[in-house]
Amino acid sequence: MKKARMLPSATPWLLVAAALTLGAGVVMADSAGRTGKAQSPNGCNCHGTTRTAGVTVTISGPQNVVVNSTNSYTVTLLGGPSATQGGFNLKASNGTLVAGANNRISGLEMTHVNEFSRSWTFSWKAPAVVGTSNFYAIGLSTDGSGDESGDQWNWYGGVVNTAFPIVVANAAGVEDEGALTWLAPPSPNPCVGRSVVSFSLAAPTHVRLELLDTAGRVVRTLTDASLPAGRQSVSWDRRSATGARAAAGVYFVRMSTPQRVLTTRVTVLD
Repeated sequence: MKKARMLPSATPWLLVAAALTLGAGVVMADSAGRTGKAQSPNGCNCHGTTRTAGVTVTISGPQNVVVNSTNSYTVTLLGGPSATQGGFNLKASNGTLVAGANNRISGLEMTHVNEFSRSWTFSWKAPAVVGTSNFYAIGLSTDGSGDESGDQWNWYGGVVNTAFPIVVANAAGVEDEGALTWLAPPSPNPCVGRSVVSFSLAAPTHVRLELLDTAGRVVRTLTDASLPAGRQSVSWDRRSATGARAAAGVYFVRMSTPQRVLTTRVTVLD
């Protein structure tokens, strides 16, 4: 009877090495999410050293809320590889984040728990004091191959530290200029055609609302008039002062009053 041939003693080590190699893709892909990226100047540098302009991160939800209220928000990834996989990291300046489906909380940060989505909904409880709170976010669109070379990422707004501002005010009827004078980003944002700029004034005042390019040049004056107190809005048809269609890119909306100057950002897509 022939004896069974023993495997070389090195075989167990080869098996361990093979297991580590197979598992490396999962570890590097961070399928369970990663924090500390939303405001990092390096972005998702494990998946490419530079951002991809074709990837857009959007945040939707109320931008004018009452103290201690809980509101729903959604982060969505647009563009990138044709697959439907991705991930994100969002950081709140204050308040309390509440996890939703397919996301988890780590202090003031939130990230995905698996890579099988490009949209995540969560809740946020506003702080107990009035003021402006900010969200910062970054998103990663993956191609599902397990190889980071095909993945693409970008920050919310296309630039690191672009804030999604939320004005936290007292209950309606409380006179507090710091809480009731605000400027919201245009909606929708990003926009392709027409968008609406909403703002509120604590008291009647003169308002100059301008659209500027990244060089600080005025593209269009949306309003320059004395306006009553309260919430109001102005529509922008994506036209410059000359009537030409504004090019795709990042623009700033500046609201100037004798009391203050507020600025927000809008991304225009083709």
